[in-house]
Amino acid sequence: MSGLFLKVKEHRRSLSGTLILCLGLSGCAAQAGSVSSIETAMVPHVAEYQFKLTHAEQGSSVVDASGVLGYRFEKMCDGWVTEMQQIMILQGAEGTPINSAYSMTQWEDFAGSKYRFRMRDYLDGTKVDEIVGEAVRDSDAVRVTYEIPVEVVEELPADTMFPTQHSAMLLERAEAGERFGNDLVFDGSGETPTNRIAVVISAQKNAENSADDPDQIARTPFHRMNLAFYPLGEAENGPSTEMAVDFGANGVAHGMRFDYGDFEVSGTLDKVTMLPQPKCGS
Repeated sequence: MSGLFLKVKEHRRSLSGTLILCLGLSGCAAQAGSVSSIETAMVPHVAEYQFKLTHAEQGSSVVDASGVLGYRFEKMCDGWVTEMQQIMILQGAEGTPINSAYSMTQWEDFAGSKYRFRMRDYLDGTKVDEIVGEAVRDSDAVRVTYEIPVEVVEELPADTMFPTQHSAMLLERAEAGERFGNDLVFDGSGETPTNRIAVVISAQKNAENSADDPDQIARTPFHRMNLAFYPLGEAENGPSTEMAVDFGANGVAHGMRFDYGDFEVSGTLDKVTMLPQPKCGS
């Protein structure tokens, strides 16, 4: 089951990047000169998703899976903050269940020039990994400084996006009727924090979920985005992760699906609530 845990852990970290890049809007909107419209459309919120196994091939390494994901997207006076906590229980064909927990907190300024991140990974209640760092955009490169687990500095190509920058790009493409994208994105999570992300964007669809939604923010139309993650420098090996996420025009994810090869897991929006806008001085 250790190999299974490592496999799902990497997919889960990609999930973190995907949700944050697709549920939050920020930085590059300012560069595009459309801050007011995007900020008006964006809905700060908290959401909860329920996960379950939807398909397993004969001989699959997993016979059952269930879990919950808590997500918080909040606008602060100096940028966007996202928090995610996920618990997943996997039952293998043999052996005891694996209880895997994951948390990630990220902050990105409105200019898309600074990005901070903290990731923690737990297995059966014991912390097995932690990553803390900061990325700063310069004119010639994106420089990442890691504090934990080791102090090291890494340089990335100048066109590398942060997650919230990428989210704005995706939604702008969807609104414009574009169907494809290919971008380099850094999110700071896992062994492959920088990925070339290829996306296929569907036409607009009407909302289908039945979430507990007192503010009616998950009733907007959505675009289904199929994403493939190619780790930087390893594109010839094919995508490390593939998934589909349904994104509302206001930034609320209606649902998601993950293909792990021999089994599939779906995440359903269970409940979602708006958060208030910050009260900032002039």
